[in-house]
Amino acid sequence: MRNDGRLSAILLTAALGAVGCTAEERQFANVCDTALLCDDFESFAVGDKPGGKWRTVEVQGSVVVSSENARSGSRAVKVTANATSMGADFRTVMLALDDTSVLPPEGNVLYGRAMLFVESVPMQPGGIGLVTGQGRVPGQTYKAYYRYGINDPVLDEKTGAFLGSELQAFYDTPEYYDDPMSAPHTACWAHSNDNTVMPVGRWTCFEWKFDGKENAMQLSLDGYGVPGLAVKETGDGCTNPDTPAAPWLAPLFSELYLGWESYLADEARTIWIDDVVLATQPIGCPE
Repeated sequence: MRNDGRLSAILLTAALGAVGCTAEERQFANVCDTALLCDDFESFAVGDKPGGKWRTVEVQGSVVVSSENARSGSRAVKVTANATSMGADFRTVMLALDDTSVLPPEGNVLYGRAMLFVESVPMQPGGIGLVTGQGRVPGQTYKAYYRYGINDPVLDEKTGAFLGSELQAFYDTPEYYDDPMSAPHTACWAHSNDNTVMPVGRWTCFEWKFDGKENAMQLSLDGYGVPGLAVKETGDGCTNPDTPAAPWLAPLFSELYLGWESYLADEARTIWIDDVVLATQPIGCPE
């Protein structure tokens, strides 16, 4: 994953959109030769839910195979998150994978790539998950997750114009919220150093590395590392006042979620997912 701190939110947003190309040009098959999983969703019928090793999670939304918008071929997964209101703001609309023939990866280091087309993002703050790796923390009885998504609006300093929603890294131990709680209080985050926003209205190569051996994670967009989102051990802060720099103890990555999870009153949102690859080594973006 290349890292260039000079990249700004404006540069990433203005980058050239992906151009359609053949499977041979993309070298998708070559990538798949050594991958844990490859899927361009061409094998599923339009209107059906993705099958095979996939399952879907649909709380206030839907996940279907669509021919409306595809990065390659003629099909992609369409994730539609319904509009929400105060008091009923939680939604999780996800393509999910927990097949034991794929996860956890050998050595508990998971590389992933998904081509994402995010149609729009909120103009108000609120945590939104796009990709999550989850599982039990080795030696513990509770789960944790590593997550990349978006949160805070980014505004132009001079004009106040909305530029997009800042990419962020998240760590949490979700069983803390059970009654009775059965996990430590964490709820941690890390900000992009230069307010890098999630591109909207175009296909984006979204790559991540979840490193369970080093308690670390990395994110890149279109082949460039996002400054500030390569996290090791701990990020920028946590909501627990007693441990504001809590260690991000990695789980055994036995579950993966791609889609939209949010906790805010918001209008309906749609994203598409295509050309998903999971591997134990770096993957790279399509040509």
